[in-house]
Amino acid sequence: MAEITRNGVERMLKRLERFGKEAMDELLDDILAILTSEDVERAALTPRERADIIALIKGRYTPQAFFNALQVAARILEDQRKALPAREVLKPVERRVQFGVELVPSMSLDKVVEYARRFELGGADFVWITDHYTNRDPYVTLSLIARATDVMNLGVGVTNPYTRHIASTASAVASLDELSEGRAALGLGPGDRSTLAALNIELEKPLTRVKETVLALRALWSGEPVRFDGKTVRLEGARMSFRPPNEIPIYIGAQGPKMLRLAGEIGDGVLINASNEKDFELASKNIKSGVEAANRKLKDVDVVAYTCFSVAESEADAKKAATPVVAFIAAGSPENVLERHGLDVEKANKMKELISKGKIPDAFALVDDDFIEAFSVSGTPEQCINKIETLLKAGVTQFVFGSPLGKKKKDALQLITEKVMPAFTA
Repeated sequence: MAEITRNGVERMLKRLERFGKEAMDELLDDILAILTSEDVERAALTPRERADIIALIKGRYTPQAFFNALQVAARILEDQRKALPAREVLKPVERRVQFGVELVPSMSLDKVVEYARRFELGGADFVWITDHYTNRDPYVTLSLIARATDVMNLGVGVTNPYTRHIASTASAVASLDELSEGRAALGLGPGDRSTLAALNIELEKPLTRVKETVLALRALWSGEPVRFDGKTVRLEGARMSFRPPNEIPIYIGAQGPKMLRLAGEIGDGVLINASNEKDFELASKNIKSGVEAANRKLKDVDVVAYTCFSVAESEADAKKAATPVVAFIAAGSPENVLERHGLDVEKANKMKELISKGKIPDAFALVDDDFIEAFSVSGTPEQCINKIETLLKAGVTQFVFGSPLGKKKKDALQLITEKVMPAFTA
């Protein structure tokens, strides 16, 4: 275990101060969760260590208190690690729907891995790691998760064919599949226009680019030399020196009708950023159209609800936590989507204007229950269960718990794994 130094703790606290009180409180919660366990009673604490732990409990942040508390926590965790038996191999849970969780690697990698492992222990089938250049690399993140998990499927949700070359994506996903013994999945979409613009990348022929990338990736994974002469993808005898152990499923991130039809034609699944049954009823028609055009069966396509999800014991707390995410969704939604849900277009445009001016709290204040109902699955566990049931009737076969999860991630994780998912056991 790495040595914890006083100077190191002071540097860590200074970095946390830049992120704000929420980051500091989250670290404190983690430390106190360890220090309030039964193990701390068996630990040989010095009077100073005990006094510093009490100071932290009372909310007095000092480098000395953090230093001593971390030292004690490290000793306890090391003792717990030594006492652990060999990890029991988990078995997938039989349910009427598959469940996944979206994790954004904006937090530390250790934290992402911890959440992924907890969701697997709770019975989740998939973990989806977002791919954005501002965050930790999804393939590094998923590799660490692969080592910490047993049965959970590991998806990139989603990457795009513009910021990453097809050869890089092919190798990275195949390597992950080998490392995880066949648990890798690739989510592929056209990318976010604003992000690509910031990187001076043109969103050129997105439908064609996604289709050709899917076909070329599968050809590369065959291990044979690939000559691909497409409109946006060209390969001249490219060949990988190894093959993934299993056929890697490709999920297409889709919103518009043409991309949804493409997902039905060539995708193993489709990732849809939506939380309301109206969106899935419309999406299902387009997916079915693509499936029929390719002489496939609808059951061959995993229809994934990639939702804004927020659960809490209190409905008000759940909705409050979802409000920031909903505001950004509403601000970015086209007028026809707003009208489909009977939402106030003028209010959504005002949110967009306020966000563009940096007046974020003012934009959040405009979010009402109608927007939350349209763009999130939020509420108590019972309310969320009912909303998921509605989505299943609209054709959803995998439900993904997306940001923000809830007021506090740890509490939301417990509610999801102990109350929401068990309600769908077959």
